[in-house]
Amino acid sequence: MKTRLISSAGILFFASLSSALAIGGVDNPPPPTAPHEVIFSQPKETKLANGLRVIVVERPGLPLLAAEVLVRSGAEVDEKDLAGTASMTGSLLMRGTETMTAPQIATAIESLGGTIDSGAHWEASRATIVVMSDKAEPALKILSDIVLHPTFKQEEIDRMKNQTLDGLRVALRQPGALSQFVAGRALFGDAPYGHSHTGTMETVQAIKRDDIVKLYRNYYVPENAALILAGNLTLEEGRKFAEQFFGEWKGTMPPASDPAASSVTEWKPTNIVIDMPEAGQAAVTVARPAIKRNSPDYYAGLVANAALGNGFVSRLNREIRIKRGLSYGARSSLDARREVGPFMATAQTKNQSAAEVATLMQVELKRMRSEPVQGEELKSRQAVLTGGYARNLETNGGFVGKISAMLTNDLPLDTLNKFIPAINAVTSADVTAFAAKYFDSPPSLIIIGKAPEFIEPLKKDFPDVKVIPLPELDLNRADLTKAKP
Repeated sequence: MKTRLISSAGILFFASLSSALAIGGVDNPPPPTAPHEVIFSQPKETKLANGLRVIVVERPGLPLLAAEVLVRSGAEVDEKDLAGTASMTGSLLMRGTETMTAPQIATAIESLGGTIDSGAHWEASRATIVVMSDKAEPALKILSDIVLHPTFKQEEIDRMKNQTLDGLRVALRQPGALSQFVAGRALFGDAPYGHSHTGTMETVQAIKRDDIVKLYRNYYVPENAALILAGNLTLEEGRKFAEQFFGEWKGTMPPASDPAASSVTEWKPTNIVIDMPEAGQAAVTVARPAIKRNSPDYYAGLVANAALGNGFVSRLNREIRIKRGLSYGARSSLDARREVGPFMATAQTKNQSAAEVATLMQVELKRMRSEPVQGEELKSRQAVLTGGYARNLETNGGFVGKISAMLTNDLPLDTLNKFIPAINAVTSADVTAFAAKYFDSPPSLIIIGKAPEFIEPLKKDFPDVKVIPLPELDLNRADLTKAKP
């Protein structure tokens, strides 16, 4: 009986698929509906005497509370040769406080029917909870405890380091994952974004408890933080919770570093191959420094990236996967940060076709200018962006995440309601101008794979390519090669 049911489901699936293809086909999806105005709940703000910003999104009728403590420092403050310190510090918040062990924290939040998480990325560290509104007080007590009173026990640090090292051992054997490590150094060198935010085998092993405690004391301070709450509560109630659980939080920031030291200064494209003899596939990446989050080019850049490499019918995927069958998927990303972040386009392919994919990526970047994004293509890419944004704001957790990103990037709170109109206002000429500014000049090329199977055809288009044998790769150095003894 079970087999017959599965067969029936399969028949229904293929019948539906055939109907969809008959109606329009993969290349002719239904057109998006006309844009309509959407107004999201406007965040309200207050501040405690200790400097902690308190942001509340009042959403009556939704019986869930999402809360986040945002610390506006992440991997960019890692000390040289200690990459991964901020990431480890953020993750260790949940591994024990002065009153609770890690299992007790997990048990306590689960008994409230909630979830808890903590961690760090490039420019922010976070601890978050989601819980029913009537459990807000005990849940916020747990949240404040892990943020204000972590103990960073050596046994938990050792466990975290072992887990991180195990993850790195796996990642560094995968061409796609390794390419992200290499691209960071190729774009940003010794600047903070050049290192891996999770660290490397060498830096993670070098991190000591004192390094973690130092980062925590320097940056986990109220003037560098915000409490963000979204749910069935008022600004007054949010401030009361903040005073109750975070009012005694103290600490001051260290002197600010030179902003110029945290950003890329002079960048020149480089073409790099990491020869990985055991690679079953090659990972092909083109990358370049792009824009800050507060750049006037931001919205045009998002639409340009969506057309180039966001989704099944994007230009990269259409050319590399659909037309030529060279990859299971090609995509691109525009990571706009507080300082200039990276643009990357990536695909994995057979080793033998790596050179062809690299050339196709370069061609598609230039075609963004010569063949403008317009008409239905422009409308559909705008719809992808605005639809995804609106869906994300359907939940309290989504609201908190968006506000957290705005605070991280020094944006005003009314940015929340500006996103959709700004995306819909992007014109074909705006996208073409962005492409002319950022896609016309050659990017860096990074290929991780079995070099003998593609290096000769690659040199026809990229004669200056630098080949680094895997044993000579050093992710801790700007030139990516181990120092000579």
